[in-house]
Amino acid sequence: MSPQESASMAAVQAFLDDVVNLEMCNTFHDWYQLDVAAMLDGCKIEGHEVDETSGESLIFLNSSLVFCSPLLGIIRHYPRSLIHCFIEDRRKQIDPKDPELLFKGELFSVTPEQEQLCWTRDCIEAHQIPEVQSAIANWMRWLNKA
Repeated sequence: MSPQESASMAAVQAFLDDVVNLEMCNTFHDWYQLDVAAMLDGCKIEGHEVDETSGESLIFLNSSLVFCSPLLGIIRHYPRSLIHCFIEDRRKQIDPKDPELLFKGELFSVTPEQEQLCWTRDCIEAHQIPEVQSAIANWMRWLNKA
């Protein structure tokens, strides 16, 4: 096995390990371990994020990303060219509609309504901002790589 193949397998395993550690029903764990793992066979994962509350995840590949939702039973693939990132820093100008929100990043797709991606990271406490900024920096590196 080449070093690249080994690194790719390690990235897939790291993703699956993060999912297994979530408090989800066995059906959702099985879906990730069988269906999503089969879809990832041979793919080089560059990064991933897992929403600990919903169990949803993003998987960053070389030139695309994959959204997985065990609750909906969907796996959606988006080319990088259809993904955009918006960042809102509301620390100096509070939004009256959501006065607690301090900082927000959003990855979204330009796709038909029923297929849209909307992945957000936000925070309502100042000490959470660096973690959200770090996640957004990873998104930006992936979006801007050659």
